[in-house]
Amino acid sequence: MAVTPLRMKLGEKIRKYLLGSQLRQRDLAAALDISCSAVSQMLSGKIVPQQDQLEVICDKLALTRDQMLELTSMLTCIRNGQKTLRSKFNQLFAAARRERGVDAQQLANLTGVSCSRLQLLENCFDATPTLEEINRLAPVLSCSPEDMLLAAGMARPVVQGDNVQLGEPAVDYQMTSSKMLPVLDLAQLNECPPGESLFSYAARKALRQTGYGADLPVPAVAIAANCRELKLGVGGEVLVLVAAERPQGFREIELFRDRTGQFRLRERRRGCWKVFQLPPVTTPAGYALWSLPVLELIIRPVRPGGSPED
Repeated sequence: MAVTPLRMKLGEKIRKYLLGSQLRQRDLAAALDISCSAVSQMLSGKIVPQQDQLEVICDKLALTRDQMLELTSMLTCIRNGQKTLRSKFNQLFAAARRERGVDAQQLANLTGVSCSRLQLLENCFDATPTLEEINRLAPVLSCSPEDMLLAAGMARPVVQGDNVQLGEPAVDYQMTSSKMLPVLDLAQLNECPPGESLFSYAARKALRQTGYGADLPVPAVAIAANCRELKLGVGGEVLVLVAAERPQGFREIELFRDRTGQFRLRERRRGCWKVFQLPPVTTPAGYALWSLPVLELIIRPVRPGGSPED
């Protein structure tokens, strides 16, 4: 059976929860009484679990009720033949358009947003509107801009002191660059287009723009990862703040990608780069293909099956 976007998304969700646990693929394979290869295919969307298998997965990964309902809903949609996943914004947009009683072409005439773009916003899970599009669509669809922003996941990451928090959308729906610190998942570093700086890409992702948009000044980017993804030797989550240049007086710590494509952390000690792992390993010349200076590391340890807030 073909790997549809919805099957792939289900596999990605299970993989994410697996990385956040203390289990490995072989542990999940043993619990499900299947091969490690079958688990790998499940995580890539090539096969989907049965309902009883999904229940075992949720139990072994100690998922919350909301996480279980999310995975169960996705599996039900797959079993019913659905191929794509509809986001909260997709659902809000479609419901508002139907209630307004207009089709895509009529809405395009009323808002100035192209018909093809409107169809993408209504049906594509990963499509996100720009602020300009929201300001055009909201009054015509009788929706509040706040509801549309939140449905699209466009609340702002902001810096307060030393902490990175998810802020509320500004009243004027404009980005305040002095308060903005874009947050990316570690995997998104591989999605940065060639020729575009990570900081421009992160600003564009924070704005949820579909084009390159304005190259806004971004002082730093926060990279969210699981400690196991960076092979730190501990469980939990880590937030890595990186900058284009290291300020004077900061320790020489870098986030880098090695020749295998893995992202790691390292620190220069006595003229040598030491990789963060137990025990530390000295890297040879040319080991890092890509690196950025680290301003700060914030690690939140978790208990097995727990969450950072527990």
